[in-house]
Amino acid sequence: MRIRLLFLLTGLLPFSTLAHVVNVSLSSQYSFLSIDPVSALLLLIIAICYFRGSRKIGKRIASKQQEYRRQVRWFWFGWLTLAIALISPIDSIGEQLFSVHMVQHEMLMMIAAPLLVLSRPEQTILRGGQGFLTPIFHGLTGRSPRMLRFYRQLATPLWGWLIHFFGLWLWHLPFLLNASLTSSWVHSLQHATFLLIAWVFWYSVFRLDKSNSMSAVISLFTTGIHASLLGALLTFSPSIWYSPYAHTTQQWGLSPIEDQQLGGLIMWMPAGIVFIAAALVTLARLLRSNTQGNQANHSNQSNQ
Repeated sequence: MRIRLLFLLTGLLPFSTLAHVVNVSLSSQYSFLSIDPVSALLLLIIAICYFRGSRKIGKRIASKQQEYRRQVRWFWFGWLTLAIALISPIDSIGEQLFSVHMVQHEMLMMIAAPLLVLSRPEQTILRGGQGFLTPIFHGLTGRSPRMLRFYRQLATPLWGWLIHFFGLWLWHLPFLLNASLTSSWVHSLQHATFLLIAWVFWYSVFRLDKSNSMSAVISLFTTGIHASLLGALLTFSPSIWYSPYAHTTQQWGLSPIEDQQLGGLIMWMPAGIVFIAAALVTLARLLRSNTQGNQANHSNQSNQ
């Protein structure tokens, strides 16, 4: 049930960016100052459900208060990042500057998604939304054992890597990214896809059994490599990949190629650092766990 809720939450929230269609402008002169009412409403519902659920659960797990409080902090940091990415001026400015569009994508995939995965919010949200959220969840996801096996298979390092790789590279093909800039529906699908594939990826490397730890390390290292490669290609390309930006960057003091180079650097450097750092942390934990296990075995053999 938890894995299905992950797919439901990540799939629904970015589709609220259809408020490009029902946008509420705060200023006719500065069109980038806009509020997405549908995203704001969904974020508010999620926040209320989580707040209610955390109060209920927090009172019942006194023995794990410190760990749960850490998860609660991770959730709110991830939720705040989502809010900034989806309902702040970043969303509108990203239609005019490729570099800002990349900032938005990095916020969704490299900050919000891993924080939300680490926060383990599924049961808390369901507990807080009892009475109206649970029936909706079951109605949309079903209870089929076959579907459960499908979701669990996706949440493995290999499938997480493949889904992330193909999702990232496909959406950066010029014809698809150009379409996202001219169609609100495609734009919404793009954000939904990015958040979903990032959630699956980080779930596959953070919330797995110990037997897959080395697979997680390899997945993180190689994802850092291919994501950085895409950023490098954008940075050093002599031509503009995405034609809609050819007419929108000058008002921000950047040429289209400078904007693309900056966007490529944002994808290349910060994202690569995050992936490599996560891989090193995971590897260090794996080595420490193996060392502790060997010491325990040696101690047991000595006692015998």
